[in-house]
Amino acid sequence: MLEQGVWAEVIVGKEHLRLFSERTPLGVQASVYNVNAKTWIAPSEPVDDIDQGKDRAEAYATTYLRRVASSELPPLNWKASRSA
Repeated sequence: MLEQGVWAEVIVGKEHLRLFSERTPLGVQASVYNVNAKTWIAPSEPVDDIDQGKDRAEAYATTYLRRVASSELPPLNWKASRSA
């Protein structure tokens, strides 16, 4: 169950990603999801805090967009995640 977190959505060309940095009972985790392919680019990875999770998710998304779309990550608008 989600305790606290943030997420951001990125659409660049045909690429559609969702970045997450969330605190759960398992700890704080960062991840990146490819909406179109319905797969995780970076599955949940433990981090120290929400800010480090944001940085880690951004790094994964940047690397992915450079490799797949030859594009840079646009500025992100992080939003608060909602718990279930």
